[in-house]
Amino acid sequence: MFIAGVIGSFLLYLVIGAVVGRRVKDRSDYFVAGRRAPTLLVAGTLVASFLSTVAFMGEVGFAYDGFPLVLLIVTALNISGYVVGVLGFGRYLRRSEVLTVPEYFGKRFDSRAVQSVAGVMVVVGIGFYLIAVTHGLALVMGQLLGWDTWVSVLVVWLGYTVFTFMSGSQGILINDTIMFFIFMLAGVGGMSWVVYRAGGPSEVLDKLQALPGKPDGLSWHGVTGEGAYMGSPGEVLVWALAIGLVWMAVVAVSPWQSSRYLMARNEHVSIRSAFISMGTVGVLYVFLAFGAYAINVFKADIDPSEVAFIWAAQHLMPPVLGVVAITGIVAAGLSSASSFLALIGFSVAYDVLPQREDGTVPEEVALRRSRLVMLAVGVVVLLVTLVTPPAVLTIGYFAATLFAAAWGPVSFWSIRSERLSARGALAGMVAGFVGVAVISGLKDFAGLELPIWAHPVFLGFALSVAATWIADRGVEPSPAAKAFRASLLATPAAERQPRKLRRTSWIATGTTAAFVAAGLGLLAFYGIPLMS
Repeated sequence: MFIAGVIGSFLLYLVIGAVVGRRVKDRSDYFVAGRRAPTLLVAGTLVASFLSTVAFMGEVGFAYDGFPLVLLIVTALNISGYVVGVLGFGRYLRRSEVLTVPEYFGKRFDSRAVQSVAGVMVVVGIGFYLIAVTHGLALVMGQLLGWDTWVSVLVVWLGYTVFTFMSGSQGILINDTIMFFIFMLAGVGGMSWVVYRAGGPSEVLDKLQALPGKPDGLSWHGVTGEGAYMGSPGEVLVWALAIGLVWMAVVAVSPWQSSRYLMARNEHVSIRSAFISMGTVGVLYVFLAFGAYAINVFKADIDPSEVAFIWAAQHLMPPVLGVVAITGIVAAGLSSASSFLALIGFSVAYDVLPQREDGTVPEEVALRRSRLVMLAVGVVVLLVTLVTPPAVLTIGYFAATLFAAAWGPVSFWSIRSERLSARGALAGMVAGFVGVAVISGLKDFAGLELPIWAHPVFLGFALSVAATWIADRGVEPSPAAKAFRASLLATPAAERQPRKLRRTSWIATGTTAAFVAAGLGLLAFYGIPLMS
């Protein structure tokens, strides 16, 4: 039954790609879905692009190891990036009507060099993330079907490569939204069943408090003793705040998140989608964090911990719900992988490779380039995945830090400051990207020891800001750059209609209500029982 569910999800995935691929008529359809996407589709792809195997395997494994509250601290910070990002950057990005995020930087700073460098960063940074997602999907396939690693990797790679090659952004939008509903049901329904099997919220808390091998796992800092691989409580808190802020910036400006706003029908669709995504992900992680730790009641030595959710689906859930849970993990990975591969192809074709003298790329050339690049990059990802060990959470978090440091400061600065020049933006991007890559490499592979407050992303962020400020001194932006920024600051009359404003306000209020309900639920089922 599990095998049938996984195979069925793959077939559905490919059918969607084949059907939608016939509707692609030009590069606007292929790159940004014709800029016609409604709120549901944009919210679906925002959440689906965020919830990859890094979430359902890496982060669920982290919570299973004894850090459920630490994961929620990280989540509380990172999901705010949806609203911070759309209000401070995303809505202006949509007004620019570009095809890629690097193209925005190129037009904002009137610089082909800035656009090209940003495009290269997309290829490198998202390439790392794609490797992590491919590893996660291959683990799922191997765990379920008993395949050799190389077979699982090859099947997974073929699935998302063929889909993306055929359908582009339109297929990704539809597929992401379908997958969104599947893995929401998997996360909320599956983890609720785990808690139910363990005796319900009150009884499972008592059992988890008595776990001999993972003391203090329900505390805000996670486990203590031999299993406390995160360090002391103070170090855990600093790490959680650092990663939370990193992911806030990632959710706000990373290409796989901010590019979703380019597909929105209008600016209000972008804002509503961001609020819905923030509320949805926040509520989902409450179930994922506590449900993952509750798996310890049944088996406390799952190795690797990244397959904890898969083990629960196979051994604890009813067959139908277990199949949905497994399909949800596969769905999350496939949707993210297709988004990442598409972004790489789009960026190389439109931002990195040479253009005509008038700064444009012919329609047929852009489409052909993007597909060829997807194939070439996909082959590289396939080979790297085959020769590297799986490290889903580590690689995913590393890729995220690259964009947080390189793009975070410049993205918001580009909107808020008229004086920011192309030289300053280029220096800041390069300093942040290279700084994080070098410092993280020295820390992970050369034994460099840093105090907990000197997280590589903090240092990279500081380098980005300093480099931007220094390089920007004595330089004036070009008239074209100033004019482009001024055009972004003018709110279109169509976006000021009272009916649209009211609907957006209702959705923001609904998101607040969802968080209040989640907070009360945590207080009732976790806070009060734990204190009594």
